[in-house]
Amino acid sequence: MAVHTELTSDSLRAGLRAFWDEQLEIEPTGDALAIAYPLMYPDGWQLVLEIRQVAPSVAIISDGGRTLKQFTDVGLNFDPRAKATHELLNERMAVNGLKQDGFALCKETAFPLDALDVHLFAESLVSIAYLIYRHEPAAETESAADKAVGQMFASLDVHPKRNFALAGKVETKIRLDYYVERRRPLGVQVIRRRGGILDYMEQWAWRWTDLHAAQPSVVRAMVYDPTLQDITPTVQRIGESVCEVFCPYYEAEELAKAIG
Repeated sequence: MAVHTELTSDSLRAGLRAFWDEQLEIEPTGDALAIAYPLMYPDGWQLVLEIRQVAPSVAIISDGGRTLKQFTDVGLNFDPRAKATHELLNERMAVNGLKQDGFALCKETAFPLDALDVHLFAESLVSIAYLIYRHEPAAETESAADKAVGQMFASLDVHPKRNFALAGKVETKIRLDYYVERRRPLGVQVIRRRGGILDYMEQWAWRWTDLHAAQPSVVRAMVYDPTLQDITPTVQRIGESVCEVFCPYYEAEELAKAIG
């Protein structure tokens, strides 16, 4: 076996520094600085932090609400009604010295900034984001889309698996709201995010493409509520390009055709 002598502490340090230089982006945004930080959320998207100086010797680091927003995007709850998740969230916030302001998680730090404070804040966000895999049901009213999908399955006497994970070619777990095991399996994701959903659809375009690469027999479906979501032409094109079924909830019978 050949012995490679190129690996030294200096070469490793240089490689890591090059990675940071490539991945770390800092841009002014309003009265703050936005940092694209080289750590990933569980869904594979990069952390973006916001740092704002609020006094001569004080700065605030915030996630801009991105971490907890992931919980509501998949229908999970982080408020006191979901006791276990709420307690874990509060525990991790306390350990890391974080405060919650609406959806935003933030931390006060001394200015000039200590880079370690920024890194520890980023790591605490990732730790909290992984609470999403507890899958504690939200105590929210069932959406019109969920009702329509549920009624469609009931009319066919089909009992799908809920919150089911499939492996893609890259991602080890892609979780779907509904999964029906048939000769041609059906995976269904209900869109619950309100307003603009372009970034959400871009995330799911990757997930559906990755899933299809590993399991091409799975019929991919997404159901939306046009009264809640902004279905722009671009969103429509993305949905139709990566899904066999991309429809509003009042056309849920399209799922029945996919089941066959």
